[in-house]
Amino acid sequence: MFSPKSIAQLLLGALLSIAFVGCNTTYEMEVDAISNPTITDAESYVIVPRDPNTDTNDLWYKESVDYIKTALSAKGMYEALSAQDADMVIEIDYGMEPPRREYKVVEEPVFATIQEPDRLQQVSQTDPKTGRTIVYTVRVPGRRSRELIGYQERLIAILINEKYMELTAKENLLDEAGDIPAQEIWSVRVRNYDENDDLREYIPIMAASVADYVGEDTGSNTSIRLKEKDEVVQFIKRGIDKSPNSEELSVNETESSGS
Repeated sequence: MFSPKSIAQLLLGALLSIAFVGCNTTYEMEVDAISNPTITDAESYVIVPRDPNTDTNDLWYKESVDYIKTALSAKGMYEALSAQDADMVIEIDYGMEPPRREYKVVEEPVFATIQEPDRLQQVSQTDPKTGRTIVYTVRVPGRRSRELIGYQERLIAILINEKYMELTAKENLLDEAGDIPAQEIWSVRVRNYDENDDLREYIPIMAASVADYVGEDTGSNTSIRLKEKDEVVQFIKRGIDKSPNSEELSVNETESSGS
């Protein structure tokens, strides 16, 4: 029998194990970054949505922008006091594409019930009255067990949700006259392909991916893996833990769930 204390310790250990696994999720990201080597001194910025119809007062948009600002600060970049003072205009876009069905082959374990052969066993029995011992043979059924005997492949259908975040920095030509197009300074595109459809969970992870590649040139798509406990992810999340936008969004979600 387990004592109440030992049961409590077992439950605490199980909860800690679950929490550790939950905080150790691996996120696989695909990053493509390019940069213009002729412009290297752009530090201040103003952020604008790529889609002009975006509601910039939306709390989720503001929270996403906060994550992006924190990521840019890791590269020494800062938000300009006004749009006219900014070195560059950063267009941002993020979201999730409609889910698409894909097929993949998975390996599944194959088990079989193993029946061991019966065996004969001699048993002796003594008569308490006569003291005579009788020996006879009995059949003992063989042990049955379920054992792994191999693996089989099976084709399954899954729904893939493509999450994305794109940042493109261009020269700030707000004070320039004429139709001269702004030069692109750098661009970072992050993609994730998996079954998770919680875009908000992935926004800080994608922002953390951006933090490592702003102003870099990957040459081609680069696959990276991030975990919840990684330093860059924690840095991005700490950056908005106390931001008014984050607190207001949490309050609104609490009120909505209570109504």
